[in-house]
Amino acid sequence: MIETTATGKGKRTCQSQAGFAGLPALREVQRIVLLRWVASHAKERAWQSLLNEAGTEYLDHAETLLQALLEAGALQVKQVFKNGQWWPQRIVWTDLLQLQKTCGIQPATERDAQRLDLLQKFQNLASAQPWAASAVQSSLALPTASLVARAQLLQALAEWHAEQRFGLRQDFALFAREHTKDIKPHEWAWLEAHCDLEGLGIGRFEPLLWLGGALRLQGPNGQLDAAALGWAAIPARRLDLRMTVATSPARYWLIENRASFERCAVKAPTDHCVVWLPGRPSQDWLKAMQWLLEQAPAPADISCDPDPAGIEIALTAGQLWMQRGLVWRCTHMAPEVWQDGKTLPLTHYDHQTLERLALRIDLPTDLVVLRDYLHRTACKAEQEGWL
Repeated sequence: MIETTATGKGKRTCQSQAGFAGLPALREVQRIVLLRWVASHAKERAWQSLLNEAGTEYLDHAETLLQALLEAGALQVKQVFKNGQWWPQRIVWTDLLQLQKTCGIQPATERDAQRLDLLQKFQNLASAQPWAASAVQSSLALPTASLVARAQLLQALAEWHAEQRFGLRQDFALFAREHTKDIKPHEWAWLEAHCDLEGLGIGRFEPLLWLGGALRLQGPNGQLDAAALGWAAIPARRLDLRMTVATSPARYWLIENRASFERCAVKAPTDHCVVWLPGRPSQDWLKAMQWLLEQAPAPADISCDPDPAGIEIALTAGQLWMQRGLVWRCTHMAPEVWQDGKTLPLTHYDHQTLERLALRIDLPTDLVVLRDYLHRTACKAEQEGWL
């Protein structure tokens, strides 16, 4: 039952005597128009603005939808008497919050709270990760939906960087969104414009195995002598059955820091093959190193940054030797090597990594000593300072 109340000369308000108890049965075209109407968070709307939002393609359904919503108690209609007829002038939603929830639209209060929370997370990320400051600043004025997507990408990038991962763009896409094509071209363009992706371990081209010292490879088109070149890079996927090892090393030395690798590759013992060990090595790198060990097995020294992530990286690489029953050990990581030099405080991620390492029972004794020292002193270092 609709009741009418006069509100002035030539004006009245129409409303249902019953309160709003839910939407009536609507046709698909009416539901489309309603979603356009309730997308706005204004409690009161001009009837003409609702007609404009319905658009010419749905204009014929606007009045029938208005009548259905009026009878359901979803709104009040303010009318004006003109040219001998009562015409809708404005509408007032009786319970916009409930109506939006019914239509699956996020209410303004929740949207605003979500946006404030996102902006705070953005600011925290920019403070904790200086490399993210430009990307954060470029996003603050975006709509909330875009802000959510960018926040998720930057958080994934921060985790990738903290875990010292290394790989191609598709590797990061899998890490961030579980599908190689889930990061859109415009998102890559934004990341590329504001972040040093190469510096953060995300390569655009296929991964390389960087080698120096005592190793000579024979391929279909000739030989590659790493010692003669100082060091050399080989596409990881090229190490396969078409290539053989012509000169094998007596020992491998894996070094995580790139600058340290280059320095040590040219001055290592003549029977050592020096290999750059990228942080969180990709599957392609691991397969290439596995192939090299199959062709030329030898024990290994592994040198990583003396920090929690460095311990995990050393363990990842060491597994390749363990799988073949070969000896490996960590070098240049013991606390006495670096404790008197420049150190850095452990981060939140470092402490989380130490918690994981505390549960592992397969740590070699030297890494147990390092893990416990890191936990006790809450500091770490970077091997470039001494190696």
